Amino acid sequence: MSDVKQLSRSVKGLTVLVTGAASGMGRATAHVFADEGAKVAVTDFDAEGARRIAGEIADRGGTARAWTLDVADRAAIESVVADIAAQFGALDIIINNAGISVRIAIDDPAYDEAWGRALGVMLSAHQRIIRSALPHLRRSPCPRIVNIASTEALGATALHSPYSAAKAGVTGLSVRSPSSSAATASR
Repeated sequence: MSDVKQLSRSVKGLTVLVTGAASGMGRATAHVFADEGAKVAVTDFDAEGARRIAGEIADRGGTARAWTLDVADRAAIESVVADIAAQFGALDIIINNAGISVRIAIDDPAYDEAWGRALGVMLSAHQRIIRSALPHLRRSPCPRIVNIASTEALGATALHSPYSAAKAGVTGLSVRSPSSSAATASR
């Protein structure tokens, strides 16, 4: 068995961007990566929440910095991704986690606006972050893209069709095809 190559699964020293990191799964994800030695870019539209989580990580001996980021804002994505790479010297892993709860009936007059916001935050943002990060990921020794989807992609719970549609789109975006131009592994 001497021909078996042992690959490192360590994230120590790598830079990880986590969206929606001020609470819930994003907060937990940021802490897990920091506990494993990664440098964590804590991003969220809740500026105070992002600063709080970066502070928690630093208080535990980790390396983290907070950025305010509305993932529905294309220009903000481009600026923040570039700043993260500049501040940490690299960008190796992105975790597209940001999400919103959208509960609305399809015949509600505000449905179209809710639909647009849901897809903007939970689908369009993913591809924009990926595309902004690709030049940095391509220079990484072990680039990774993690897109958070949901079982809601398989069928909508009552009043959650915008959320379900967005998560179904994330699932489609995340399927890696042989023709993909990304020099990264999508998980």
